[in-house]
Amino acid sequence: MPRPRRSRRVFGEPQFRCFKPEKGTDKEPVLITLDEFESVRLKDYQKIQQKKAAELMGISQPTFHRTLTSAREKIAKALVEGKIINIKGGICMNDEKRYRCSKCGFEWHSPTKEYDSCPDCGSEEIVSLRSEVQNLGQPGMGMRRSFGGPGRRAGPPSVCKCTKCGYETEKTPGIPCREDKCPKCGGSMCGAD
Repeated sequence: MPRPRRSRRVFGEPQFRCFKPEKGTDKEPVLITLDEFESVRLKDYQKIQQKKAAELMGISQPTFHRTLTSAREKIAKALVEGKIINIKGGICMNDEKRYRCSKCGFEWHSPTKEYDSCPDCGSEEIVSLRSEVQNLGQPGMGMRRSFGGPGRRAGPPSVCKCTKCGYETEKTPGIPCREDKCPKCGGSMCGAD
């Protein structure tokens, strides 16, 4: 007997549920589930890395990848063949009533009741996961892939700095800072900006 499918977290309902070609079509519409829509929104629209996007949806990375691939194939088919795209269904849960305790890390979902304290440890330090997602900011903000991690300047460093004495020198293009040695103390260099 196969394992039951886990419900996926969806953070935002689509603003539009149907996309039609300019000219009328009598072809069979392409159906995209809410979890497929969410995977495209997180990965392609908000530029969130796959690992983080899978965590946000509450699924594994391989499952996220399969969901994303399925959605991309359906969208490509609809665009190339001029079919209607309908977004509906899927095993999803909205994060409007999902909570996490800041003290013990316990997470729970309650569609009917609002909570003021953690049911596990009693702490009043709880966070609505909906507000946590809203704090990510505008789509793509702080999530771009760049040297030094999210939200930093794009591109490699322009200065190499000694890890021992703090000596700084201009970076030689094409040569990583870690391959240089400090001319003053002989210590290893690293990129700094």
